[in-house]
Amino acid sequence: MKRIGSILLCLIPLIASIGLQNLAAVPLFGISAIFILLRYGPGISFTQLFDMCGNLWVASGFTAWISLVYAAASIVIFLFWYRKKMADNLEQVTIPHVFHRQIVIGLLLLAVGLQYVTTYLMNFVGALRPDWMQSYQNLMRQAGITSPSMLMILYACILGPISEELIFRGVTYGYAKKAVCTAAAICIQAVLFGIFHMNIIQGIYATFIGLFLGYVCEAGGGVAHSALLHILFNLCGLFVTPYLYYQNGHPFFFLLFLTLGVLTTYTGLFLFQRGVTERDLKLFSSTL
Repeated sequence: MKRIGSILLCLIPLIASIGLQNLAAVPLFGISAIFILLRYGPGISFTQLFDMCGNLWVASGFTAWISLVYAAASIVIFLFWYRKKMADNLEQVTIPHVFHRQIVIGLLLLAVGLQYVTTYLMNFVGALRPDWMQSYQNLMRQAGITSPSMLMILYACILGPISEELIFRGVTYGYAKKAVCTAAAICIQAVLFGIFHMNIIQGIYATFIGLFLGYVCEAGGGVAHSALLHILFNLCGLFVTPYLYYQNGHPFFFLLFLTLGVLTTYTGLFLFQRGVTERDLKLFSSTL
């Protein structure tokens, strides 16, 4: 029963983050409605106010502001939660050791390789279920990801990854490790990370990426390295992926670039693990 209770605790960060997303939207809804009333005066009808608010609330810029408010609030809340309940049981890693040269190179290669692999994964799933892919593409356009503003870039590449790492590789993974073995805990947080995205296509590749983020968090000794990988992965997704994926239907090129993606991913993991080992040896020798 105690183990079951610990596993159920893993759901609390997911539920809390979804609730926080909705709460973050409420003040912005109110502020925007007040702004419209002040701009157009008391003569505006309820129907006009409702239509204007509705058009504003579905705009990508408004979505970006909601995302930023949510991410900032979740960073504060889950950082406190993580440090209060989880960080004492994890290895404390200083910033210089996070940015160990070989670790950073490994994470960069891992981010690029995972972009290759997830692109193929998404295309494969999309070929099986075009309706899922269409829904995903519509969601990305509505969120402003296809033509991102500076606000969306700030969220997608900095605040969003940090908040999600604290939620899933920090608090969720911390609870999971208390209930099950490390491998099972990594799988649990990855699945919950996929569910968090509320979209089948995103859920599939988020679960896949979550496995690597969980491994990096465990191997690195905390959320610092997984947050860096998450940031690099999202940056590659926005700015590098269009130049990585070779759009050619020939089977040779399909297999060639898939192989390159897998090899890059493996090389990144190898360099990261080697960098962590060297870092740990230096830390050990400095304590002698």
